[in-house]
Amino acid sequence: MKIARVFPTRTSFSPDDADAYFAAPELFTRRDYDEVHVSVAFSWDMARGHQLKKDWESVCANVKIGGCAFGSHAGEFEVGMYLKKGNVITSRGCPNRCGFCLVPQREGALRELQIKEGHIIQDNNFLACSRDHQRKVFEMLRRQHGIEFKGGLESRRITSKVADEFRSLRINALWLACDRDADLKPLHKAVRILQKAGFRRYQLRCYVLIGKDMQQEQERLKAIFRMGVLPSAQIYQPFDAVEKISYSKEWSKFLKHWSRPAIYKAAMKEEKMRKVEMTEEQKADCRTEYKFGLIVLALVVATLSVVFLISTYYPKGH
Repeated sequence: MKIARVFPTRTSFSPDDADAYFAAPELFTRRDYDEVHVSVAFSWDMARGHQLKKDWESVCANVKIGGCAFGSHAGEFEVGMYLKKGNVITSRGCPNRCGFCLVPQREGALRELQIKEGHIIQDNNFLACSRDHQRKVFEMLRRQHGIEFKGGLESRRITSKVADEFRSLRINALWLACDRDADLKPLHKAVRILQKAGFRRYQLRCYVLIGKDMQQEQERLKAIFRMGVLPSAQIYQPFDAVEKISYSKEWSKFLKHWSRPAIYKAAMKEEKMRKVEMTEEQKADCRTEYKFGLIVLALVVATLSVVFLISTYYPKGH
């Protein structure tokens, strides 16, 4: 069966084959598709999704619309169908109930899927899977290169044994998450375990939710960087919103700064140098104060010596 897939928005994970489209059909678009699937990931793209469905009905009589935005059932994963080849999902759902996450609501309880070949793991919570499932995924990954765990690894589930398993693979990046200040402590523990296993900063990435308190979130981003991790800011958008939240230019600038490692690495280096310079100035001030103190002490000693000599040579009564 020949199926065209149509997406309202192109992302870095979108399929890039000849049967993936991101707009209405054109004059020379092929007309022999058995089905057309309009896949909508974000709720704010639903209106455009419905328009694309109408547009593609001029090409194919069987046009379907669905996706995460419509709450479509997430079944077995098909390689290359709705995600670019190389991306794989080996489990659905999540046992956690984070207030800002709709994964349990949309995908239900954690369930393990048939393992397909790929080097980018997009599971919502891979480390919550059974040890047997993890072992089978690791076996598959030993045949891969440039491996990334893009779905986000739960810090609290990272152990020395898990870190050693990761170290046995050709890892490009491990992605963690730190959406609240309360997540900093378990993240720090996980990072120390991974660093001890041999992972370096360029291999350790962290999603950081922003969009509420810029000053507080900047401190969290800086703290993550100082741990030896490259943070990646993700600005909050409600999954069920008809329209995306329109943030101010200040927020857009903040997002750009903390989503580009080259920018914030340079800024953090400059901040560190300023602190070093400030420390040198403080040292110079201390040396000046010390010298001044010595001068004052010398004057006091000299004054007391003069007083002593006078009292010795000119006793009372003369």
